[in-house]
Amino acid sequence: MRLKILVIECNSLTALTTNSIKQNMPNWEYEVVPYDGGFIRTALTNTSEVTLCVMSGVILNIQDGDLPKLSVLENYDICLGREGVFTDNSQNKHIYRLVGDRTDKKTLDMSVFIITPKRWVVIPPTDSGVLAHVKRLRMPRHMNHKTDPLVEKAISAKIALEYGMLGLNASVHNYVPVLQKGTVNCNEMFAYCLELCLPLLDGLPELEKQKVKALAERVSTRVSKLRNGLSANLPLNGEQ
Repeated sequence: MRLKILVIECNSLTALTTNSIKQNMPNWEYEVVPYDGGFIRTALTNTSEVTLCVMSGVILNIQDGDLPKLSVLENYDICLGREGVFTDNSQNKHIYRLVGDRTDKKTLDMSVFIITPKRWVVIPPTDSGVLAHVKRLRMPRHMNHKTDPLVEKAISAKIALEYGMLGLNASVHNYVPVLQKGTVNCNEMFAYCLELCLPLLDGLPELEKQKVKALAERVSTRVSKLRNGLSANLPLNGEQ
């Protein structure tokens, strides 16, 4: 199943997303639109069909069977994942509180979602307070392999590496905050498959291109072979 893709432009990394679609999903249709006050508002003003919406800079590699069936999606207003990678992990979820982060299981990620416009009666002016009042389908982790503050601050290298191995089979690689920051520590190199950016640099503004290239090459040189070699022993769709 193929959905329309809406790339919501809110940074200078749009080319990473569009290049990933061209490389990995050449038969999928996409449109780039500017962010307008809220992700939901932007989506609803630019599409009338069930649509995959992603923030610019997100890398897509969706294969057959990765998405929920259209018949399922049509029964929900929106499909999206949790903001916190480890909020459903019994061994690590308490660490958010310890490091002063308010993320919990109710905190949702608006950078990647699937929306069903016909289920929305009004277009909200912002995203604030909207999701509590709509019918939501949870997006599985393999559809949104993303950054998390605990990776940088608090978890062990072993957990970071295990999370990075899960990313090798992900449909979506959502590393925009790290790419914009321009630096990575050891845990972040283990956890994020930044080497995937290397073939997707064409069209980026020169400053962003050099910054992303430096990060991706660093991860490719130091970590990616180790991560690839160990990944065979990890379940494909494991949850953190």
